Amino acid sequence: MRGSWLALTLLLVACAADDSAWDPEKGDAKFDLYEAGPAPLDGSIDITIDRRVPAFRVASFGGTQLVIGLAGGHVVVEGPLAGDGDGVRVGHGSVVGERDGGIEVTLDAPGVYRIITLGKGSRQLAVHCSAACTRPGIDQKAFVRVLAQQGGAAFRDAAQGELAKLVPDAALAQQLGAQLDAILADPDLAGLERFPTIPLSEVAAVRPALGGLPADEPQPDTVVSGELGELLGDCTADRSLPKEVDARLPGVRYGQFPSTTLAPCQFAHAGKLAQVLTSLAAQNGSQVSYDGKTLYTPSELIAALVATGHTIEVRNERMYANFLSMIVGDTDLIWPVWLDTGIQLSSGDSFTIPVGHSHHAWRISGPDVNTRVMFFLGVSGTAFFGQTDQRPAWSGTIAATDITVTSADSADYEYVISTLDTAAAYLRRNRVERATVAAGLPADGYGFLGVCNDSNATVEYATRGTVSAFPLLRAAELDDAAPLGDGLDDVVRALPKDGDSLPDPGDALRRAVEMQPFPDGSPLMWDAALGAQIATARRDAAH
Repeated sequence: MRGSWLALTLLLVACAADDSAWDPEKGDAKFDLYEAGPAPLDGSIDITIDRRVPAFRVASFGGTQLVIGLAGGHVVVEGPLAGDGDGVRVGHGSVVGERDGGIEVTLDAPGVYRIITLGKGSRQLAVHCSAACTRPGIDQKAFVRVLAQQGGAAFRDAAQGELAKLVPDAALAQQLGAQLDAILADPDLAGLERFPTIPLSEVAAVRPALGGLPADEPQPDTVVSGELGELLGDCTADRSLPKEVDARLPGVRYGQFPSTTLAPCQFAHAGKLAQVLTSLAAQNGSQVSYDGKTLYTPSELIAALVATGHTIEVRNERMYANFLSMIVGDTDLIWPVWLDTGIQLSSGDSFTIPVGHSHHAWRISGPDVNTRVMFFLGVSGTAFFGQTDQRPAWSGTIAATDITVTSADSADYEYVISTLDTAAAYLRRNRVERATVAAGLPADGYGFLGVCNDSNATVEYATRGTVSAFPLLRAAELDDAAPLGDGLDDVVRALPKDGDSLPDPGDALRRAVEMQPFPDGSPLMWDAALGAQIATARRDAAH
């Protein structure tokens, strides 16, 4: 296959360029195969093929089946690439298949593959996955049974230790521990699929427990100064797995799998750009040089990127929160934290759903910067964060809004700029409140000042005048606090305070439904009872 791949590459690119062809063994300045990032699974993307030939990454989970279309072009699929793929130059992997106009292909072996798009001019690349499209998951009961065979009492001991860290209130920790003991003592593990469930009506009492959740500490006091390219550094991506939970539970690790479909620069630069934006938002003396300008705020930096040919996509994303996120070998652990909203459905049930997470995310692509960052109030503070993990399939991901701008003349340019200004103002506000009205509280008031959904709702309401996140947990008593005069006083007061009351159950139901990341009948819905209840909630909300 190697000879076929090289011959077709030479022929197609030579015809496209009317000139000497790119040779992957020698290379020249005329053609450049480059990593363009994740393939548009179950979607499409407009691309331009000239002297730069884009290659898109896709992950196989063993037997992944793809239908790839590139009208008027030629598709080559290579892989699986060794390791995370970063050490294999584009065009130097083993060829799985190639064809004019597109190809249907089965990626038998797990790993990272590339879709290389050849031709000339503007094209649309479409990729549809029909089988084995996501990493498999293991549910709570299967997980506990495997660990019981593997480690005896190790899981119980580890779980009790995690509860102790998660819940600083001794009485609550003891109550949850007793519930878990009773579940583990049952041969059928009855109730494990809904453990833990927190009633929304008791969130005020549980707020301090939220501060015990582990998280990376943002660094808003870090002062950054220098040229943007130097601050972002090289494209060496650290895609190492998270640490193990307990030495007695081999293969069980905290967190999520690092994405292998992000291009090396996308992965390597995400956290660094997030730190730059966080430091600029904190107004701690940080400054960045780019395109002959000195920039002092996140919005100034993004505006400068737009002016130099970068595309900015802003997404208001939501998904199920994976507070208890773990990976088990090559699988994701399905273990949500449940919320009994207290909203009564027409079926007579109380709407009980996994706790939702939401944030704003910016996808940046262009000649100098190609990466992804997000913004939210986390357990240990408010910040921009690099978006580099592959979220588990069970948690889902949808975008309530998805706006793209390519120039300052774009219709939504001012909206994009305002999302950054609002996020920066919220970061500074949260820092003030952590040191004043929330001083002395666990995690500096996380849960009391709000959670991720509150920061997301603040940006949404300030920029679009709508609210679609649920639950919002900022304490109602803070409405009586002294105003800060930062432009957000009226915004945060206007937001619902779901942790204290639901004065408008209809609006609460609407927002709870809008947080659901799967459509009715989605094959990714792992819990049939949950799917049925969400379908009822959607019908109720529509009426």
